[in-house]
Amino acid sequence: MKKFAKRLAALALAAAVTVVPAGAVTQDGQSETWFDGVWALIDAFGLKAENDPYVLQNYINKYLAEHPEEMYNVLNDILSLLDTHSMYLSSEEYSQGFATLEGFVGIGVGMQETTAGVQITEVMRFSAAEEAGLAIGDVIIAVDGADATGMTNAEVAERLRGEEGTAVSVTVRRMGHELTFTCMRRQVNQIYVSNKTMSPGVEYIKVSAMGSENDWTAFSEIWQGLDEKNTRAVILDLRGNGGGVIDVALKMADAMTEEEGVYLAGTRWRADMGGLEQTYSTGGGLPLNKIVVLVDGGTASAAELLAGSLQDTGAATLIGEKTYGKGQGQYHFDLINGDKLVITTLELELPQQGSYEGVGLTPDLQIENREVSVQADLLTPLDTSRPLRFGDQSEDVYAMTERLALFGLIGEATATFDGEVADAVAAFCAQYGMEPALYASTELLEALDDAVQVLDGTTYLLDDQLQLALSVCQLAAKQPQRYTALPDGSWTAVQN
Repeated sequence: MKKFAKRLAALALAAAVTVVPAGAVTQDGQSETWFDGVWALIDAFGLKAENDPYVLQNYINKYLAEHPEEMYNVLNDILSLLDTHSMYLSSEEYSQGFATLEGFVGIGVGMQETTAGVQITEVMRFSAAEEAGLAIGDVIIAVDGADATGMTNAEVAERLRGEEGTAVSVTVRRMGHELTFTCMRRQVNQIYVSNKTMSPGVEYIKVSAMGSENDWTAFSEIWQGLDEKNTRAVILDLRGNGGGVIDVALKMADAMTEEEGVYLAGTRWRADMGGLEQTYSTGGGLPLNKIVVLVDGGTASAAELLAGSLQDTGAATLIGEKTYGKGQGQYHFDLINGDKLVITTLELELPQQGSYEGVGLTPDLQIENREVSVQADLLTPLDTSRPLRFGDQSEDVYAMTERLALFGLIGEATATFDGEVADAVAAFCAQYGMEPALYASTELLEALDDAVQVLDGTTYLLDDQLQLALSVCQLAAKQPQRYTALPDGSWTAVQN
């Protein structure tokens, strides 16, 4: 009788609970499904549910034990409810999607098969091979004492790779001599940083990814050497840079900031992981006249952090197109079966704009690159038999500038050989490896006309973004230099 009374009491309680039907909205504004309502009853009155908070997790485990092939889909479905960046990946998927971060363990050489044997064609920067003294042109004749003269490129590569921290002996033939080097295998990451001087006082730095600390080291070396070139303006190209290591981006932003104590960015973790972590500049950045950052829709994550930090602190002008809008960071966990768990653990915040997740950055100067179609027969005929000089006004100057405009070196064609035309001629010389001159030589005119003929009938993308950045920086480079380079390799700021 007592047991029957308890059942009646439970039924009465259950009847008194209103189950919210599918699609209804509760008092807190949240939409509930029929499952929500039923589960609320189970959670409220289930005897075992009171002592077992992992009922749903246990159910998922039971389901996956019966359907192991569903593991991948179930985990990714659950992760998709958290955010758009968390995911469960196979090792193959991870390698394809995060190649810039993954790298490999080895000694850091590129090789090719030749008639003389497997020859080193590249020695990667900051690698074990570079430290040991291996050089481009060396022919590998033995690895750990094993004859390599008959091996293929793949066979030599397999022997050079191995566990991190282990040693490998490499014997090479160099200019008729046999030399043996010992290398300690370690993580090898490609360097994604390069630079070149675009015009007097203007340096172009391309950072296509922030894959490892090696990229910071390479960037730091470039930045520290700018004063030796008397650089006055910098173009930092972050287009197509999908990001990478957040600490690398923050170090770059710090290096480019002149003043100490400037708030660069914030990293917001979970409350139990420390909450908001703020980064401030250490100061001492080279006093430049101008920094321009190129961005586009492929600029994301840590690259956006760098660009946005420089924009918000007033250190740089952004030129290009709206960025991607990935303002969250992830931990990458190695799982015992070789798969990878990528899960969002932090959100990035800029000093002025705050979080840019799903929003992106808007450039100060918005410009898209143009498609250009080359039709040589529609151009004004160019006489390449005589040079053109500063101050000339003629149809030949117009014909020359028509062609220079096709390469984005000048805004529009003109019949007057003025300063803008002279800059365009100098830029063409630089791009084609010709000696710079104050006039357009017959050799230059022939090269220019030949270049157009090669492109006749084709359509290509004209980099207007870079040309605008170059124009802005060239103007800035004409202003007085704000520092003086010293003989010992350091510099001192010019006092105004």
